[in-house]
Amino acid sequence: MKTKFLTLTLFFSFVSSLWASSPVEGLMERIDSGLSRKIEIVIVPDSMDFFELDQVGIKPVIRGNNDVSLAVGLNWYLRYFTGNHLSWGNMKAVLPDTLPSVDLPVRMSTAMPMRYYLNYCTHSYSMPFWDWERWQQEIDWMALHGINMPLAVTGTDVLWRNVLRRLGYPEERIGDFIAGPAFQAWWLMNNLEGWGGPNTDEYYSRQEDLQKKIVGRMREWGMTPVFAGYSGMVPHDAGETLGLDVADPGKWLGFTRPAFLQSSNDDFARVAEVYYDELEKLYGRTGFYSMDPFHEGGDTDGVDLSQAGKAILAAMKRANADAVWVIQGWQANPRPEMLRALPLGDVVVLDLHAEADPAWSARPDGFSGHGWLYCMLHNFGGNIGLYGRIPTICREYPRAVGQSRSLRGIGLTMEGIETNPVLYELMCEMPWRDAPVDPDQWLHAYAAARYGKSLPEVDTAWSILGRTVYACPPGNHQQGTAESLFCARPSDHPSQASAWAQYQPYYDHAEVARAARLLIDAAPQFAENRNYLYDMVDVTRQAIADKGREVAARFGKAADEDDREAYALEAARFIRLIILQDRLLATMPDFRLGSWIEAARNCSDNPVEKDRYEWNARVQITTWGNREASDGGRLHDYSNREWHGLLSGFYLPRWLEWFNARLASWDSPGLPQVDFYAMEEQWTRRHDQYSSVPEGDPVETASSVLDEALSL
Repeated sequence: MKTKFLTLTLFFSFVSSLWASSPVEGLMERIDSGLSRKIEIVIVPDSMDFFELDQVGIKPVIRGNNDVSLAVGLNWYLRYFTGNHLSWGNMKAVLPDTLPSVDLPVRMSTAMPMRYYLNYCTHSYSMPFWDWERWQQEIDWMALHGINMPLAVTGTDVLWRNVLRRLGYPEERIGDFIAGPAFQAWWLMNNLEGWGGPNTDEYYSRQEDLQKKIVGRMREWGMTPVFAGYSGMVPHDAGETLGLDVADPGKWLGFTRPAFLQSSNDDFARVAEVYYDELEKLYGRTGFYSMDPFHEGGDTDGVDLSQAGKAILAAMKRANADAVWVIQGWQANPRPEMLRALPLGDVVVLDLHAEADPAWSARPDGFSGHGWLYCMLHNFGGNIGLYGRIPTICREYPRAVGQSRSLRGIGLTMEGIETNPVLYELMCEMPWRDAPVDPDQWLHAYAAARYGKSLPEVDTAWSILGRTVYACPPGNHQQGTAESLFCARPSDHPSQASAWAQYQPYYDHAEVARAARLLIDAAPQFAENRNYLYDMVDVTRQAIADKGREVAARFGKAADEDDREAYALEAARFIRLIILQDRLLATMPDFRLGSWIEAARNCSDNPVEKDRYEWNARVQITTWGNREASDGGRLHDYSNREWHGLLSGFYLPRWLEWFNARLASWDSPGLPQVDFYAMEEQWTRRHDQYSSVPEGDPVETASSVLDEALSL
């Protein structure tokens, strides 16, 4: 009996593999088993990326010029014909046996050949603990959204270990150079060394295997992965240990930066050759290499920028003569002196924050004629909060298309993902749309696709969100969402959680609360839809965070007026709001600290390693660095998250400590001195349990919590 069962299992597995003979068919099977038999896909060669939706008999037909274009067509069909929105946290579709027909054919195309995805920071703020299953889902997401140029830097730590060994760098110091999993982004961008490490052989083996699967799947789709290229980074002590001629770029917010290998001698070419040789051995060649020398203020004294740029490009070209250098446009980078020395066609610039702070139109000569991508940064630090610039994107991206001859595409360059999916859907659609996009109409279509049907009160809620939180105006330079003050280090006058947020109020809190109530009241129609539950909880969360900002203003006013009784009353209300918020967020795994901690601990079976991964996970979202970086460099709470468990276990104790100390010393001169870093650092070393399993009914909890919060 067991033998027959095994034979049948192998047979069905074989048949299933035949159904999934292309990346698109495999994707369809993961979305809904059997879907690949219900939709016909046809590749039609064309010099321009396009897809067509049509009908032949009972089968919808998707035509496109390549697999990614077919996937975009599939996504369009699922959203606008079947009411299934595939998004982070929900990559499955609920489909009938007979699919809706395409009565009127649809054809969409794009003149933008490059669609870039990810920021170095995304790999650390969102992805450091992902396994292959989660990566496979993300690559599916990329294909559905037209991405063909994803940043693929997992496993670059393995490459660097191999390079340093070949160069003769002391084995025992390699661990002091390569950062731990939650901090590799800033190591790869030349900001710091070693923080979060050292890493183990088990870790390196895992990363190498994972990256090979990642780039293998990307190549199956026809995507061109963007690898981290060589721009001159070496350990800060490479002058002593390896006898190299290096420039010291100084410090970054308290961290020692890697040194910059002078490109004016033979050592640069020699080290670069070793780097690219080891890269090719591990992961093969690619058409794009990302290099960002002097990121975020690296000291360029003594560096010939023109010559350095030529040397970096020449080293890349020796590895692959057809490759293109991808460089982030952020702050002073890319340096004009460097760009002007490089041949056109060999460089593409990511205008990293074009939706809010466009460099393409602000720089006197743009990017010196080089190709560039209109990018949306949007999220900073993986913070949780509703925020976006939908009207700006709808207006300014078409303006860039019309005015810039060197625009080559778009990019999603957020620091963290899995928040505000509406912004990413819009940005990915823009290159495929020729007609102007009306924000309100687009939002209504988005909501209908996301929830499976439309409802007047839901449309009203999304119209409200579209003109409030998602309409951050031009000239407002805050970094990402208006951060929740529950996550701020306590004071009498908190205004933001991160020192870098640049908070500037721009919307009416009461309107967001009204949108939350409208969504909650629509629950009888949508309570089984996971997309709806996520949005309903998220909008309610925002309304409660906004209420917290109002209560904080009240206890600040009481402090200014020396009214201890009023201060105590408002402090108690603020504490109650944190407790209510924590209870709300407990209802969804997306908003639970336990999901983050469990992912970190699942990276290893070794108890010591599990603890090290957990420490990386806890530090990144709280202190970020050691005391010098956290306090002196003001990095604490940069990656603040409104998550269940983090609110009750980390933020709430800080606020209780502050309020108790403040009230106890009310009549004493000066404010109480609380060593918050000491409290925070102690929390990062704990191993108390946080679960990913949701608690409570989302709709009932949201309704009761919102009512109580608004009454405070």
